[in-house]
Amino acid sequence: MDRLRLPPELTAKLKTDGRLPAKNRAWLDEREKQLVANWNQEFRDDKARREREQWLKASVWSGQRPISFKFDRWNPDLQDNRKLASDVGNRAWTIAKRIIVGEEFNVCLTGEPGTGKTSLALAIADKVWAEADKPYLFISTMRLVGMFSERFDDPTVGDRLNQIQELAKQAPVLIIDDFGTEAGMKEQGYYKPVRKDMQEWLYAVADARYDEWANAHRGSTIVTTNNTSGDLVQMYNPKLISRLITKRKDNVIDFDGLEDMRG
Repeated sequence: MDRLRLPPELTAKLKTDGRLPAKNRAWLDEREKQLVANWNQEFRDDKARREREQWLKASVWSGQRPISFKFDRWNPDLQDNRKLASDVGNRAWTIAKRIIVGEEFNVCLTGEPGTGKTSLALAIADKVWAEADKPYLFISTMRLVGMFSERFDDPTVGDRLNQIQELAKQAPVLIIDDFGTEAGMKEQGYYKPVRKDMQEWLYAVADARYDEWANAHRGSTIVTTNNTSGDLVQMYNPKLISRLITKRKDNVIDFDGLEDMRG
């Protein structure tokens, strides 16, 4: 491997620093290595920061601004059923560790509103990004459905939908949040199907993230939902649900039994 070169400003500093003993080549070489290592680390840190900002900016947030959550903020003592809350947190931690070591699979966090599904989805993604350098894209389906309506009045929204879709196909970790909420309330015991253009958009994403030949996932997709699989197939094409909603017990976290903490 070629020896790394110092940035010009550090080279100038090295040459002009009167404290450096010119005859001591070993000391001078070590000094150079340290400066190069520090500069490279700063470069990597800045690149990681800019990359993180790009993914977060590209995400579709329900409140128009990024949100975050880490595992150390998950407090089982806030729930009456402390054991269940602790088990839920531990299962999310285990899923994060599996993704970190290279597994790729779909995850479903299901349960009543306000029980912490979005929080732990973000905690999983945050830990994976920090420890495995795998970025995530966050998509709120409630905000997404609004964008499909807005695009007829604002062409730039349509362009952004196309950009988001391409990123969603490629993201190492994709969070689809509040899936099913965009269908609205039940009417006469049934949910109305979600608008056709949004179904097609999501199907293209889900299909790109699944290798049918190898029967394997490309990246990991984390879905949070307040609905059952039976509800979701009323809203969406069953082919989409099959590609998004996992049936594997190890990949499902059920929040039923936890209380709504938003109140």
